[in-house]
Amino acid sequence: MRGVSKPLLALVAVAVLALALSACGGGSDDSTATTSAQETTATTPSGGSGDAGSPSDETKGEGESQESSGSGSSDDSSSGSDEASADFRTPGGDNSIQDYGEEPDESELEAANAALAGFMTARAKGDWEGMCAALAKAAVEPIEDLASRAPQFKGKGCAAVLETLLARSPASSRANTLTDGIASFRVEGERGFALYHGPKGVDYFVPMINEDGEWKVGALSPSEFP
Repeated sequence: MRGVSKPLLALVAVAVLALALSACGGGSDDSTATTSAQETTATTPSGGSGDAGSPSDETKGEGESQESSGSGSSDDSSSGSDEASADFRTPGGDNSIQDYGEEPDESELEAANAALAGFMTARAKGDWEGMCAALAKAAVEPIEDLASRAPQFKGKGCAAVLETLLARSPASSRANTLTDGIASFRVEGERGFALYHGPKGVDYFVPMINEDGEWKVGALSPSEFP
């Protein structure tokens, strides 16, 4: 599925925030915030603006032409480009992320690795400012939007909201699992997915977004491959 798009990247951030808000307690304020998160998750794919909007017609055209050319990968990508993501594929399973776009050049991989490593380090240490600085606008905007609807977060920015939400979670839940760096980076246009092998044989992926030539993280936490 080469149609993985920016709405998905925004939804990852929104879904994580919704879970975090619901975990904060059972009060009415938290209930309202969680409901808002669910509503936002339901409406994001069909609308929205900015980075959370739908892909451009040009991007759609590229995806359609690629899919119509065969099984989803060209001769060029089936050899070198797909090799790095081969370890993450599941035979007969959903490999939409593993087959998304193509592997970029080494400089892009290094830039994405540095961005994700910085984010994961900040997350593990509880450096909320560092986390927010590493996040893409598509991930920060839903946080600030949802926070503005919850009275307990009124007037607070990204870092303050993350501190309130994530500081309560066990430090082990924010452990840095990026032990050996990004193993595969699937990119199409300004969007991508970083794939890496974590501890205990668990594989992860993280959405990434290129903003003004700089790779940013598109979610509040890595996701495990099924």
